[in-house]
Amino acid sequence: MNYKALIVEDEPLLSRALRKQIEHLRPDIIIDDELRTVEDTVKWLKSNPEPALIFMDIQLADGICFSIFDQADASNKAIVFTTAYNEYAIEAFDINSVAYLLKPIKTDDLKKVFAKLDKVSLTIDQQIASSKLIDYSRLAEEVTRHQNRFRKRFLVAKADAYKKIPVEDIAFFMVEDKITLAVTFKNRQHIIDWTLSDLEEELNPDEFLRMNRQFIINLNAIDRVENYFNSKLIIKLIPGLETPERIVVSRDKASIVKKWLDR
Repeated sequence: MNYKALIVEDEPLLSRALRKQIEHLRPDIIIDDELRTVEDTVKWLKSNPEPALIFMDIQLADGICFSIFDQADASNKAIVFTTAYNEYAIEAFDINSVAYLLKPIKTDDLKKVFAKLDKVSLTIDQQIASSKLIDYSRLAEEVTRHQNRFRKRFLVAKADAYKKIPVEDIAFFMVEDKITLAVTFKNRQHIIDWTLSDLEEELNPDEFLRMNRQFIINLNAIDRVENYFNSKLIIKLIPGLETPERIVVSRDKASIVKKWLDR
């Protein structure tokens, strides 16, 4: 079965990589275009009856992709969502869309998508037209709410006053002598009344990751990672940042850290 496809992805490198994966697996699929924004995708859909297949990221350069479907008719399209989100949206789209692929996209996952499409006896247009419609505006609100739920600042006590510390100013959190410290990029330490487990629920997982029992690190604070014995990792922070002891990542968590850094 021949398809025309559209890629909607605001990161050029990821877009090109996906295109190469598709072309390698399915030479019969023609990529019509690669778009970056909600605005351009709406314009494109309004002026192009094809393609029937769209690979689409959720968060684009100018907003969340669900608003596209409030402005342009995509009822005859098969949507494959390609994104880093893994909570509410996954459950919704697993039911209503052709597929939902988490980045980095694996070749085996793409193969499953194409196998699923090839098994459809009707045309893609007929399949999508007869499926249950999604309330895209509601999903857009839900994803936006999910994004905004992460903590943006901490209020810390200073003598007889309080000071607010923006989350983006914090390089890492660490536990020392059972006390949790927020350490800024200027190497200033602030005591906060949070456990690392509680902080994991409050911080954006795209920006912060717990490395071990003692440290949660800001992505922007990492200079490099080094291999350590028994398949462990050592996290090296950018110049100017210091920790009382080296940050060791266990063998079990090493692959998670690498994937987090590589997306």
